[in-house]
Amino acid sequence: MLINVNPTRMELLRLKERYVFAKRGHKLLKDKLEGLMRNFLDVVNKFMENREELDEKFMHLQRNFYVSVADISTDELFSLLLGSSFLVDMAVEEESVMNVKFPVFREKEEGIPYSYPITFTHEEIDIVFNEMKKILKEIIILSSVERELYCIAEEISKTRRRVNALEYIMIPDLEETIKYISGKLEEMERGNIARLLKIKDTIRSH
Repeated sequence: MLINVNPTRMELLRLKERYVFAKRGHKLLKDKLEGLMRNFLDVVNKFMENREELDEKFMHLQRNFYVSVADISTDELFSLLLGSSFLVDMAVEEESVMNVKFPVFREKEEGIPYSYPITFTHEEIDIVFNEMKKILKEIIILSSVERELYCIAEEISKTRRRVNALEYIMIPDLEETIKYISGKLEEMERGNIARLLKIKDTIRSH
C-alpha cells in the first residue's frame, strides 16, 4: 500500500533511508528470532527431562510414604506432622538470557522437617520426610524453568510480530512507495525535458 507522502526528491531520499533501516532491522530481528527458537528448544528439553525425572521420584516417594505409614493411625500421623517446625519460603531473583528477563525462584528453609522423637517412629518415615524436602527443592527449580519458558515464548511471539510487520507491511509499502515516487519523478523529468525542447524549438522558429 502506498504511504501517504508527497512525491518529491526529499521524500524519496527519506524513504530510501527508512527502507535501508527496515531491511537491516528485519535481518537483526530474524537472527534474534532464530536464536530465541534455539534457546526455547534447549530449555524445553531441559524442562521435559527434569519433569520426567521428578515425576518418577514423586511416584517412588508416594509408594515409600504409604509403606512407611502403613502401621500408623491417621491421628498419630497428624500429630507427627503438626510437631514439625519446618517452613519454606521463596526468594525471587531476576536473570536474563538473550535480553529475555525471567524470575528464578530460590528456596529458603527454616526449621527441621520433623521434631518428633525418632525412637518412636520407623526410620522409613524419616527417610520419606527428607526425600520430600529434596523433591520440594526440585519442584521450585522446575517452576523456574517453566517460567523461563513462558518468558521466552512471549519474547518469540513479540519478535515474530515485529518481523512479520516489517516483512509483510512496512518493507513492501516502502518498496511500492519508492517505486511510485521514482516513476512520478521520472515522468515529471520527462515532462520538463519535453517542455524545454518545445521552448527551444519555439525560440528557434522565431
